[in-house]
Order: sequence, then C-alpha cells, then structure tokens
Amino acid sequence: MFFDFLKILGTTLSIVWGFLISFLYFFEQSILLKEIFVGCSLPVVCFIPGFYAISWAVDRPFRPFIIAVFGGMLIRLVFIGIAFILIVTLTKLRVSSLLFSLVGFYTLCLVVELCFVKAKYNTDGEVQK
Repeated sequence: MFFDFLKILGTTLSIVWGFLISFLYFFEQSILLKEIFVGCSLPVVCFIPGFYAISWAVDRPFRPFIIAVFGGMLIRLVFIGIAFILIVTLTKLRVSSLLFSLVGFYTLCLVVELCFVKAKYNTDGEVQK
C-alpha cells in the first residue's frame, strides 16, 4: 500500500511539474522555481512518513486508524507551519510565491492521500487488498 502511494504521488507530481515548468517558461518566470521547489518539497517530505503511519494503521481497529489519519494531518500541518515561518525569516525567498506553492502542493498531496485511503476501503468499511 505504501509503495503504491509513492508511485501515485510521484506520477501526480511529475505531471504537475511538467505543467508548471512549461507555464513558467511560457511566462518567463523561471526566477520563481526556487520558491516553488521549496513549496513542493516541504509537503512531500512531510507526507511520506505520514502516509507510512496510515499504512501501518490500516489493519488496526477503526479508532487507531482515525487517530493516525487526523493526528498525522495535524502534526504535518504544525510542522509545515513552523518550517514556513523559519524559511521566511531565515531566507530571502518571495513569501507570496512560497505560500501559494506550499498551499497548492499541500492540498495536492492531501487529496492524493485521501483518495488513496478511500479507494482502499469498501462502503462496508473493510480494507481492500
């Protein structure tokens, strides 16, 4: 389950980066690549161990699974918030570009994770193998 998630996330990020690079090249905004790269890498780095915890909790009862899902989201959001504040204060990156890319990639990773988790469950609440 974990490696399938990594494949789907990698494919999705590759498609998004392909569109982003062509869009930035078309509008001659290649200077924003640093902010977009940092805004992409921070959520991805946080979502990989978070989904590993979810894949560990999938075979457990419902309560530990929900704690892993929503607790992991909360911990990731707090970590990303602290990292964002540190990055903004310690570097000279453009805040607006960094913030928009961070929110966009966080949302993208969250949607991929939730769709992947939902696809693994039946309507009866049973895990699909």
